[in-house]
Amino acid sequence: MDTPGLKDRVGSVGNQFALCTIIGTLSLLPFFLAFEASRFGEFMELFKTVPALRNNLLTSGLYFYLYNELSTLTIKKTSATTQSVANTAKRVIVIVGVAIALGESLEPIKLLGCSIGIGGVLLYSLMK
Repeated sequence: MDTPGLKDRVGSVGNQFALCTIIGTLSLLPFFLAFEASRFGEFMELFKTVPALRNNLLTSGLYFYLYNELSTLTIKKTSATTQSVANTAKRVIVIVGVAIALGESLEPIKLLGCSIGIGGVLLYSLMK
């Protein structure tokens, strides 16, 4: 701990994100122990016996962690505004992609609602 600044001691953005994830997990641990610990054995039995649960839980957790770490790295390389605009564009892609995948029509009222929501997020992000 000879290095004076916290940023210098933590190191890279990846380390910063990992520390935030660990601290978040530790801060939720008392709530888990108070409210859900009694059902943990039941969950572990399902986790061992249901391959779909195990695979989906592990891959979604991994993808979520990697997505958030990539977001953190993107903010460091660009700016928070660039990340915000890219995140807004991602919402549009997800909405259109899901509509195509599920075969839903994008009626004008749905498009208007999505446009208002996404436009509001974009304006808020750019103004902040």
